[in-house]
Amino acid sequence: MFKMKAILATTSACLMLGLSAAQAQTVTLRSQDMSFSMTGTLADFDGENYILVTSIGKLTLSIDAVTCDGDACPDLMTNVDTFSIAGSSTIGQKLLPQMMDAYAFSLGGDVAVDILSATQVKYTITDQNGDMYSTITLDLGNSDDAFSALESGAALVGMSSRRVTDGERSRFLRLGKGNLTSPEQEKILALDGLAVSVNPDNPIQTLSLNQISDIFSGNIRNWREVGGLDATINIYRQDERAGATQVFEGLVMEPNRQLFSNSAFIQNNNADVADAVIGDENGIGIVSLADIGNSQVLSLRSACNQVASPTGFSLKTEEYPMSRRMYLYVDGGNMPDKVAEFIDFLTSNEAQDLVERSGFVSQNVVMGSLDDQGRRLAHALIAERDRASLELLQEMVASLLDAERISLTFRFKSGSVEPDNRAVNDIQRLAEMVRRGEFDGKRLVIIGFADSIGAINENQRLSQARAESVRDVLVEAVGVENQGAIQFTPIGYGKLSPIGCNETEDGRDTNRRVEIWVR
Repeated sequence: MFKMKAILATTSACLMLGLSAAQAQTVTLRSQDMSFSMTGTLADFDGENYILVTSIGKLTLSIDAVTCDGDACPDLMTNVDTFSIAGSSTIGQKLLPQMMDAYAFSLGGDVAVDILSATQVKYTITDQNGDMYSTITLDLGNSDDAFSALESGAALVGMSSRRVTDGERSRFLRLGKGNLTSPEQEKILALDGLAVSVNPDNPIQTLSLNQISDIFSGNIRNWREVGGLDATINIYRQDERAGATQVFEGLVMEPNRQLFSNSAFIQNNNADVADAVIGDENGIGIVSLADIGNSQVLSLRSACNQVASPTGFSLKTEEYPMSRRMYLYVDGGNMPDKVAEFIDFLTSNEAQDLVERSGFVSQNVVMGSLDDQGRRLAHALIAERDRASLELLQEMVASLLDAERISLTFRFKSGSVEPDNRAVNDIQRLAEMVRRGEFDGKRLVIIGFADSIGAINENQRLSQARAESVRDVLVEAVGVENQGAIQFTPIGYGKLSPIGCNETEDGRDTNRRVEIWVR
């Protein structure tokens, strides 16, 4: 039963905000246990209490005790200024603290930090007048916690270092909490990569993904088996609930049909994994590149013998095999104004400089020359067998000799021209660069690629369609009046120049792309 307090009319009018006659409409207030309801005219709402005029007088009812039903019911979410963000400690410990400082600065205010426990930190944001603007609590855990907290309502924002699973997405849909893979609910905060790290004194420089899966499954136990010293391999990683572990499992273990060995030394977070490897000359670990420290990062050899090392450019283009995105997720219901404002700040272009300083990779645009693509082109030459494809590859390289590649790379769903969520945002980012005149007098060559699944002609057609779709969306975003002297040239090259293995699902996802070159 809820608590209810009746008050006589006229005693507290000065405390109320006041509703117009048009707003004073009939509503029904129900107790949380649905055992009692009261219908009347909503006379006022002060953010904490409903003021209801009934046949027995004027009643003050707390929002904590009742729910409101009716067109005149206020949107309780609008004025929420205290909320929680839960999930990945990788994001919450390394990136969000700097974001909090910058957010407060953008308001002309300040931030006070209160460490509530080892896994919970409260940030109180004040405005330029020194008044409390919002209170944000970070609940630090793992990526699984982001979705459980969102589902239960314990948090309004979830931090995840992996993408939502199909099961989690389906569960939210069934609960009426929206589509977590929609651009409205899935936000990309930063880019990162996973590294296989070893002690700096370890002579090993490169391992194949198959060798790595054999090590972490326990099938390879001695460094001598992969060309190293005669010593037992010590494995370090986080538990199975950590986003880094789940991403690694999906990218490396599952494609090779391997399970994790139970002999690994389980660490609390990425930094602890890196420290353990640095302190153990026979150690190997899975580490976020943002936490790599002084450990040595191995180059990776794929199933089709492509060798990749993590660089800023390869992480921005997501061509490094263990690239990953750092996500924010929100509920599909009404989002409080101050939560939406905070999310907008975190995902703004201005906030990307903070991403770089925190050790992650930002989505800021950089340029790369054809020289930087040398290993990729060499692999393409080796991989192509038929004469027609080699001639087409020669034509492509010749057309790009004096061009530079933009780090923005757009990816698509299999068999479609529908871009993913990052591509949607990146097209707008590129359009803004065009509007600023950064490419005036130049040509943007929009090159589409496909995977090798299906007929050659169909792949060629699909890659051309993807390039043209990016061109069309880009032109619309720029606006005809803002195009200036720039030219847009879409062209499709089918399955040429793969950057991932077409033998794997992740490799095919990587190969379905559109690149932007400036000439």
